[in-house]
Amino acid sequence: MDTSSFSDIQQTYPDAELLPVGGSTCDCYRVKLYGKFHFMKRLKPELRTDPRYVAALKKEFETGYNLEHPHLVRYASVGDDSLLTEYVDGESLDQFATSHPDYFRVRKNVDRFLSQLLDVVGYLHQHQIVHLDLKPSNILITRIDHSVKLVDLGYCYTDTYTDTMGRTDKYAAPEQLDGSGSVDARTDIFAIGRILQTLPCAHKYNKVIARCTAESPSNRYQTIEELQKALIKKGHRWWVWLPLIPLAMLLLIMFFPRFAVDKSRETQGDSLIQIKGSVTTTSKPESPSVIVPYEASAPSSQRESLQATSEADYDETLHEDTLSLRKELQTIAQPIFNRMLGAYRDSSYKTVGHEKMSVLNDEFRNAIMTQYHKLWEKYRRKGTISEHTFYNECAQTWLFYVNNLYYEMCSNDGNHDYDGKVYHYYDDQKY
Repeated sequence: MDTSSFSDIQQTYPDAELLPVGGSTCDCYRVKLYGKFHFMKRLKPELRTDPRYVAALKKEFETGYNLEHPHLVRYASVGDDSLLTEYVDGESLDQFATSHPDYFRVRKNVDRFLSQLLDVVGYLHQHQIVHLDLKPSNILITRIDHSVKLVDLGYCYTDTYTDTMGRTDKYAAPEQLDGSGSVDARTDIFAIGRILQTLPCAHKYNKVIARCTAESPSNRYQTIEELQKALIKKGHRWWVWLPLIPLAMLLLIMFFPRFAVDKSRETQGDSLIQIKGSVTTTSKPESPSVIVPYEASAPSSQRESLQATSEADYDETLHEDTLSLRKELQTIAQPIFNRMLGAYRDSSYKTVGHEKMSVLNDEFRNAIMTQYHKLWEKYRRKGTISEHTFYNECAQTWLFYVNNLYYEMCSNDGNHDYDGKVYHYYDDQKY
């Protein structure tokens, strides 16, 4: 390390502190001016007379001085071989990810980070500036609020400064590396994809990363706004699905075929809520007024006719075929549930969280539906159950498992906002 450079700085700024950052062209210092800390970037001694690097330093200052954004470092002044910016008390993104290993495993933290980063990069693009050196070491995370501060416009491209002298190969787009095409906003988008790959949550953004880092610029997101929309869409899918399951359950009960609650259960004050298909498998209902399934949208005359169907007809047309289907669906679903979700019955819902449960429920649904599609071929050939009824039963089976799991996990949390009851598909079903 050349100590003469540090000695020169100390003569002008007695409290100057050499920082363990910087690159191949500059040394960096924390200095105090009029009682306020600043960050000083100074060319290395061997480059101070090179007009290219002197011009690059002045270019960086003139570009940055005219910009004002909460997530962009502010430029203060420039000298013959140095410039001053505001001092940021924080760590570079790579250092921060190492010292806070769990920070980017929390969805809201990732959303906040990406929102701020894309906002400031989009601001640069709106001012006809392409950063061209986006990388973790040029993204600072503040110590107190964990906010983004983007630094180092030394290699940027602008309308007036088109000569870009450098890059960081690991994050550089193909058009930067081989000079095969002009740089634009999509070049920065490529680097953002590379940055995402370095975070612990990278596996959640595989599709976004793949598009950001496409070799051809035409296959990437074309603007920062387009990338923001893709991330917002993805975020929405992760966390809102599971809380909507109870609402979906209610809608299914209201608008799909339904059956009456066994009157004997009601009189006994049983705590079990019996939804669709509340028919005992060991004996026939004692009450002769059995309500058979009907569409909510059917004419009143048709509903009355259906309700008047005899108990014998009811058993013949519904009980045997539909209950047989339900048992088959449960036989298929139960081992898949045990394998994929069974262990979570003893878990706390707050601990596992919305995101993970949304993914697990989607995977469970996809797994059982793959088997159900094959089963439909059997019933289609039989012709005893309509396709609508078949897939409605499939949906009810899936909802039965995920809702009971949801409420059981809430119970483990000690959350008693719900009624504490278990949803049953039919009387002898075991969860």
